[in-house]
Amino acid sequence: MKKYLLSIAALLLGLLAHSQEADDLGNYAEVSVVTRLDLNPVFYKDATEFTLGNSSLYTRFTGSASEHFSWTLVNHWFSGNSFLGKDADPWVHFRDLGHSNTTNFIDMAYVDLMFGGWTFTLGKQCIATGGHEFDDDDWDVYTGLASPLWNSLACYQWGGTVAYTTPSELSTFSLQMTTSPHGERPFASGMWAWSAQWTGEYAWFAPAWSVSALMNEGSDPGSPRGCDWIVDLGNKFLLNQWSIELDWTNCVGVKESPARKISGNSFHAKVNYAPSERWNFALLGNFNKDNEQFFEASPWWNAGAIAEFFPLKDSDALRVHAYVAYDNLENAFMLKVGARYNLTFKLW
Repeated sequence: MKKYLLSIAALLLGLLAHSQEADDLGNYAEVSVVTRLDLNPVFYKDATEFTLGNSSLYTRFTGSASEHFSWTLVNHWFSGNSFLGKDADPWVHFRDLGHSNTTNFIDMAYVDLMFGGWTFTLGKQCIATGGHEFDDDDWDVYTGLASPLWNSLACYQWGGTVAYTTPSELSTFSLQMTTSPHGERPFASGMWAWSAQWTGEYAWFAPAWSVSALMNEGSDPGSPRGCDWIVDLGNKFLLNQWSIELDWTNCVGVKESPARKISGNSFHAKVNYAPSERWNFALLGNFNKDNEQFFEASPWWNAGAIAEFFPLKDSDALRVHAYVAYDNLENAFMLKVGARYNLTFKLW
């Protein structure tokens, strides 16, 4: 299978050379340095903990050699302590560089080749598993209010995607094959993931529906490998300054040993109100019914309110944010205040 991916890469490079000869439109490159600092006290029933929340440092390098070819490289250099323990060690991304069952400092590294309504993507990318929650950049997400699937799935994997956008640009259909997040090492594990996704924007309704099959190890040593089927039905309703997101997933996250989905039902909901370019408010919550009694609390739910302020005129580069939330699994209240700044340099 690795030989097939290398052959596809060679084909993409050949098509790139052709596209560069054909035209020089859309030739640009830019680098963004994204920093985020959070102060996050957590109030338990009989104790208080102070964390750095989703404090982090990212870089994003994007560019285009023509109207047919573009690239994206996103690096995650540093993480503070998060409430759910996803990135408790700030340097874990470097030690886990050769792993596919966790995140590391290379989040994404892929190229896009575009002809007409077709887009071919090759490299490390986000698995097409999930609804609208996976649309946001990691540095814009509130991890304490993210779904358990977002917090536990190693969503950045090596592979390829073929996507077709209809002439009306209302619908996009994608087929994807990547390394499996259940395998310890990419390619060497010989484990793969397949996804099909439909996204669109039809006036007031924007679907993001997907179905994925993630290869896993057998339940016992020597037993045959199987597949975890993950279905996600993401729905967004657009009403002027309001938007409502309702995502349903047929699992409540991923466990590590053995690497497998945790079956159940997960509901992720968000109501967003943007009265102006400077302000944004949201109510956000998750309800998770665990069928395997993996979590101490079932159902496990959390809910919170978020306020965001963009102080720079005609720019969203600087965001000041705050939220308050409650999580019944931890029996704790969370309070977070912080800021995110995106500094962009145009190279050419």
